[in-house]
Amino acid sequence: MTNDKTEKEETKVKVKKEKVEKKDTEELTGAQKRTKRQQERAQKRRERKEKIKQKKFYHPLRILRGIGLFFWIIIKIIIFPYVYAYWKIRDTFKFLSRNDKEDLDRTLLEKEDGDTIPEGYINEVGFLRSLPMFYFIAGTLGAVIAIFISFDFMDPVWLAIKNFFVNFEWSIAWALFVDILEVIFVDIIWAAITWIWDGIVVAVLYLFAGERFWIPLVILIVLGVGIVILAVIVSEVDFSGKFMKKVKAFFTAILTFPKTVWGWMKSAYHGFQKGISRFTFGNDKLIHYQKRFFYRVVLYSTIVTFWIIATVITLVIANAVDGNKIVNEALVYPIVLLIIGFANGVLLLAFLSWLIGLISGEKYIVNPEEYTKYKEEKIKEKEEKKSARAEKQKERISKKSG
Repeated sequence: MTNDKTEKEETKVKVKKEKVEKKDTEELTGAQKRTKRQQERAQKRRERKEKIKQKKFYHPLRILRGIGLFFWIIIKIIIFPYVYAYWKIRDTFKFLSRNDKEDLDRTLLEKEDGDTIPEGYINEVGFLRSLPMFYFIAGTLGAVIAIFISFDFMDPVWLAIKNFFVNFEWSIAWALFVDILEVIFVDIIWAAITWIWDGIVVAVLYLFAGERFWIPLVILIVLGVGIVILAVIVSEVDFSGKFMKKVKAFFTAILTFPKTVWGWMKSAYHGFQKGISRFTFGNDKLIHYQKRFFYRVVLYSTIVTFWIIATVITLVIANAVDGNKIVNEALVYPIVLLIIGFANGVLLLAFLSWLIGLISGEKYIVNPEEYTKYKEEKIKEKEEKKSARAEKQKERISKKSG
């Protein structure tokens, strides 16, 4: 009886809580509802990861997840450009979905400046810097897909894919899965290990063959001296001293070299992005303009993108219905997608940014006084650089004449 009463009370509390949440949700604007959904999804993802981390490493679910992640990472590496395109399309919708007044009247969020990025949201400055590159990559990849679909040389591939799904059986799928595992672990990893081991065996047999005396003798003497030197170092050196620090730094540099190279590549890529974004948006706008300005630029660019796609599809269908033959029909989609990627993604963004900035004047500047001061400092900096260059040129001329 007591249990039934407790369950009824818990049900009442739960129903009351749901009603309150529903009422609160109804009072939110459309943008706030989307924001709430993004935060809830991000929170659920984080909770799922935390639950998995709490399980022991030998737990079946964790092992299965590890295997799934392994193959998912391989798939993402293979189709990474398309994964990147998906990320940017998702970020575009997130950027455009936060369109309440308080969101549009503020400056852009930037991780480098220490701004707090809401859970489930994006680094806005980073997104805008990557947007021209995204358009270019998406257009190029779309053109590649269009070429694959349009041209005859891909017909055998599409036929094989069609046959796989038409005649699909779990036994075939499992056999394909086993074949993939065999290629990865047997044909690649095991073959590499076998090749290295065979190389070592061949080298040892060659060096220590019976007819060779001096080569194995020198190797064994060097090996013995090396072992003695190592023993002296281990027994005599102060492991807390400078020597061990240098050894540690040496091995750290070797082990972290791939990471260092990746960091260089990432820095170069970000530098390239910043260069394009300066041309497209202007660095001063990214710092001092409201999000509303960039919201409109991105929105107009997105509308133009959909307009181009819709126009091309409509004209192609209209020509097909009328029986008109399009010259080089297979090239229509690749060319249009390349236009969207470069002309729309770089040139149009730059034009819209310039045009809206020209027409609006100081309408979208968050703090006009700070912006004026920033402009004055930039002019002053340019003049100082110009005078410094002039001084250096004078010194060079005087040295040559002297």
